[in-house]
Amino acid sequence: LLISLFLIPSAKSAETLFLYQGTFSRTIRIEELYKFKESKIPNSKLKSLLKITNQKEKDLHKVLSYEIEVPLKASSKLMNSKIGEVFLTRLSKIIHPNKISNKIIGIKALRSGILLSSYKNNQKINLIDFFKAYPNKNIAINLNALRTTLKKAESLKELIKFYSNSPFKKLKDGSSSI
Repeated sequence: LLISLFLIPSAKSAETLFLYQGTFSRTIRIEELYKFKESKIPNSKLKSLLKITNQKEKDLHKVLSYEIEVPLKASSKLMNSKIGEVFLTRLSKIIHPNKISNKIIGIKALRSGILLSSYKNNQKINLIDFFKAYPNKNIAINLNALRTTLKKAESLKELIKFYSNSPFKKLKDGSSSI
């Protein structure tokens, strides 16, 4: 048993993002994004990337700092439900291990990244914490699809809130005011 613990490779956190936008492709290290989030000062590589993608520093900082509550118990149940599977399947088309096209692996990596990030950060996640919890060294991100998804992130927050409040259980127990 002890020998198997040393022989089984452990999952590492993400180190590099591979950003894809049409034919455009660039890489950036997670550490560079973290430093920008903390200091609000982009390094030269990030400045170049912002210019190429026509993004503003303040918008990127807002995205990197955006935090949502992800209650561990409720989100775990949600991500293992049919609705959660649909959500993770769609998200895996946007964020996935670089050069690994296996949908199942992508879904498991997302689920792991979300739950580990929530666990490590007092049931809240942001993009940097998610990347650090993601169990693959390289992450590929479709930038066009990511922009659309970030706009919908608030709906996920509402879905988790709805699911955790469980109004159907309250109706069944007779504790609902409806």
